[in-house]
Amino acid sequence: MYRPRLVALVLVLAFSVSTAYASSFANNMVGEPYLQPMELSSHRSVTGTVMGVRSNTVFLRTDEGTIRTIGMKEMQRDGMSSIQAGDQVDLILDRGNSVLAIAPPRGTGAYIGDEVTGTVQRFDIQNKQIALKTKDGNIQTIELRQVVATKLNGIGKGKAVSLEMDGHNRAFDAYRAD
Repeated sequence: MYRPRLVALVLVLAFSVSTAYASSFANNMVGEPYLQPMELSSHRSVTGTVMGVRSNTVFLRTDEGTIRTIGMKEMQRDGMSSIQAGDQVDLILDRGNSVLAIAPPRGTGAYIGDEVTGTVQRFDIQNKQIALKTKDGNIQTIELRQVVATKLNGIGKGKAVSLEMDGHNRAFDAYRAD
């Protein structure tokens, strides 16, 4: 007795949900990446003090009291080729506590958190670069970290995007420009 009504309700709900998400699904089918809007709480910065370096691994104690390990290659890629016990670094973490960027502490010349917004003119995943036309009409070519290049894979010309920059003028995250 209730079964036909239940089936009808499920079908109506399924149609409603598929209609609501159809444009997002269609965009992903043509290869465009889905970028989240930027939220102020998407990243956080913590300071870490180097406890020591062993076997190409850097051991850090954060100001939150946790112990983190970072590969020496990653530190060198972020411009810190010589690191020793007692040195301090800033870590930018995402919501999942993954390290997005590493830099010397603020006030030492490298600032993390600058933002570049513009429309895509050219995207080169092989060389990890993107060219954006900013609001002032200038074309700016920006180096991307591998994670960001992968995130932007398939982005088309003319798409508006915001990039968060590290202390070495490389993008460490990308968002939809609203």
